[in-house]
Amino acid sequence: MKKSIIAAAIAVAVAAPAANAGVTLYGKVHVSILGNGLSLIWKAETGYDFSDGGAWDSSGRNAYIGLTGDWGTFLYGRHDGPYKMAWYSTGIDMMGDTIMDANGLASVEENRFSNAIAYVSPNMNGLTFAAAIVPGEGTNNATGLTDGISVGVMYSNNGLKLAAAYEDEGDLGDNADDNDRFMIGAGYTMNAFSIAANYVDDDEDDEKSLNVSGSYSFGNNKLVLAYGHEDNDGGSDDVSWGVGLTHALSKRTTAYAAYASTDEEDTLEMKTEMDATSGFSIGLIHNF
Repeated sequence: MKKSIIAAAIAVAVAAPAANAGVTLYGKVHVSILGNGLSLIWKAETGYDFSDGGAWDSSGRNAYIGLTGDWGTFLYGRHDGPYKMAWYSTGIDMMGDTIMDANGLASVEENRFSNAIAYVSPNMNGLTFAAAIVPGEGTNNATGLTDGISVGVMYSNNGLKLAAAYEDEGDLGDNADDNDRFMIGAGYTMNAFSIAANYVDDDEDDEKSLNVSGSYSFGNNKLVLAYGHEDNDGGSDDVSWGVGLTHALSKRTTAYAAYASTDEEDTLEMKTEMDATSGFSIGLIHNF
């Protein structure tokens, strides 16, 4: 039996729009033991917050063990839900983890599940599907094997990306009757241009959201535009947008500047109130 150990890259991101900005180091280790086409794999991601000297913390990151082969991959542990995998697969998040994070522009529910039992298919001519069941393990008194479910279908070929997904948190969420959601999305890249759009229908608060992102690359630079719209039966109707510019200093280091703004409209109690927030950020990301 051949054995190999694969260590994934550890990255550090530094955003410094203000003197007191936080700095977070995050990383992961991925080990694979090979034998006759079958692999035993595991991953444990962890993070360290330099801003307050906090200890290593892995509670919010992926940590799992599994088997993989030509037939696909089975995983058990804490892992991104297939719904979340599908949502990001369209390329919608063109400036993730910045003030222009697509999830921040339209608050989309995305989950990493603990105790997840998941299957991810092999790539079949650009088509991949994933499914997961999540035992409640006593959460909200849920003790079944399928207290939560998440499925996603993703396609990528010749610059075209398509995705659809469904997720039901069931008894795992705060509101067991309204914790399911559906999304569809698409992305396309042609030469220097990329565009992506995702639509989400979430039963919780009857929330619907739309994200649209586009980018144009020139030289070592990339101009990014993003738009997000969210409304629900609670009376809120939020519109967000952002514009950002990135510059690749090297293959591993990127500088960026971004501006984002959100207009929040609250129509509760037959009264309309508008609240606008905006922000500007300059940052540097280095991967090593």
